[in-house]
Amino acid sequence: MRLAHPDDVPSSRRRRGAVAVTVLAAATSLVTVAGILTAPPLLAATPDLTVDTATPYQTIDGFGAATPIWGSDHWTTAETQTLVGLGPGQLGLSIVRTGLSPESSEWSYAVNSLRTAKSYGSDVKILASPWTAPAHFKTNNSRTNGGKLKPDYYDDYAAHLDSYVQYMKGQGITVDVTSVQNEPDWHPDYDSMDWTGTELRDFVRDHGDKVRDTRLMVAESLRFNRAYTDSTLQDAAARNNIGYVGGHLYDTENSGNLSPYPLAAQHGKNQWMTEWNLHAADGSGSAIWGDPSNTAVWNETLDDIMRTVHKSMEANWSAYVWWYGRRFYSFIGDGEAQYGTTKGAVLKRGHAFSQYAKHVRPGDRRVAVSKSTRASGLEVTAYRGRGKVVLVLLNRSNNPVDDAVVQVPHGISAASYTVTSRTLSAQSQAVAVSGGQATVDVPARSIATITLDEGSASPTASPTASPTPTASPTPTASPTPTGSAPTGTCRVTNAVNAWNNGLVDNITITNTGTSAVNGWTLRFNLAAGQTITSGWSATYSPTSGQVTATNVSYNAAIPAGGSITIGFQASHSGNAAPPSGFTLNGVACS
Repeated sequence: MRLAHPDDVPSSRRRRGAVAVTVLAAATSLVTVAGILTAPPLLAATPDLTVDTATPYQTIDGFGAATPIWGSDHWTTAETQTLVGLGPGQLGLSIVRTGLSPESSEWSYAVNSLRTAKSYGSDVKILASPWTAPAHFKTNNSRTNGGKLKPDYYDDYAAHLDSYVQYMKGQGITVDVTSVQNEPDWHPDYDSMDWTGTELRDFVRDHGDKVRDTRLMVAESLRFNRAYTDSTLQDAAARNNIGYVGGHLYDTENSGNLSPYPLAAQHGKNQWMTEWNLHAADGSGSAIWGDPSNTAVWNETLDDIMRTVHKSMEANWSAYVWWYGRRFYSFIGDGEAQYGTTKGAVLKRGHAFSQYAKHVRPGDRRVAVSKSTRASGLEVTAYRGRGKVVLVLLNRSNNPVDDAVVQVPHGISAASYTVTSRTLSAQSQAVAVSGGQATVDVPARSIATITLDEGSASPTASPTASPTPTASPTPTASPTPTGSAPTGTCRVTNAVNAWNNGLVDNITITNTGTSAVNGWTLRFNLAAGQTITSGWSATYSPTSGQVTATNVSYNAAIPAGGSITIGFQASHSGNAAPPSGFTLNGVACS
């Protein structure tokens, strides 16, 4: 992380497209702001956005932000709930990044925040990033100003990282991902440590397996410089000891690295953008950040921050993690009087980011979408998972796109539409549904999210008020599955991403019965030659043959009509076929 005074940050760049807006008489039904009314499919209009679910791209791991890296003033329980919760006024972050201090006496500072995030949020992942090893492990005998890890301390550093993971495990917190080093190519006068790409390779190859119960990440380079990850990916032994590659967004566009990374994709390693910090809008520390309608703040949020989220998704990256979640220029305010924010209150940038974070969830998969000439100025990504299709639309032009028609390959049983702009903050807006089409108005200078539930709508549907979501309850201990089957049936879908000797499978379980499942066991048969090497959102046993996946605490309940996504990584000997023979609590799934 590069620390900079607000005055030192270079001015943000503006890039705006133009949208030629015409009036389209979209043949859709009557609509209220809060609901939908279906119309006969024969009145279909020419689509402006056509979703192609048969063309999948990367699986999404999440969207997130960092806790304070230094000091003991971490997120409060209420602040954490605001950041990770899925209820009204909450932002839905699914990744929380935290600092891995060289001093074990400081590890307790983040415990409450991380524990709350894990228990209150939905499938929240924790990323721990070290800025430096303990001083005496290093060539300069200092936490600061770079300095290298002494080769004879490589094993001690692995033990240090493992000790942190085990400490957090003892606090009831799973550290899902552990980075080897934050910004190995940046050596400032605060906590830092210098590595080369070959040194990182050697460390994870020879010592990575000593860091238990987590998945390692390299290399969080300042500019996502692939020289810091190529060596690891090209070495089979090193590669097998990592789960992810990561990098930061500073100057990444100028260096050409905000782009797909074929070597990482080839070896099945999801790419995470794990830090960016931009707040040039105020220029001189003025108190504009607490004003939700401030033009300078909104322009930077839309044209720089949200644009790079969009570009990261188009580059096939699986995660986007902002810098501090609580700061005057971030998602919730920090209360600094100079900048005009209220501590813990959601800021405009938080509402904008939630258009991705709250609606595109871990396990969803990005899919192709094409645009008509009329919608050519919109920047759009589409996702599928949990029985839903989600589209995030950036309209950075000064023109609205009214009556924009979205076409999906399946019917639509329900729809919702939220918009954030300079004058709107994640507010529900009208959406009309007809067969496999949804029609919305896209305001100028806005970011919007359309969520479409797949299925056939009732022909007698009438406008109804959108249900008011409730805050996510704090999960209790996992019910022990009783083996009783849900009423009705279940459906299982797979999203397999395979490479020469491995694969990742994200499994979506849908309860198509008439009552909730409370505690579940999913059984399935792995293809011959496949062995599970790691998994998430369930416990798996054994690792080959017929496998049993059992719920964890936060996903034990599957409501009627609801879905959850679990997944695993496996090695294979040439057969990358998806599992077969799924049963949920003893009932065969379609």
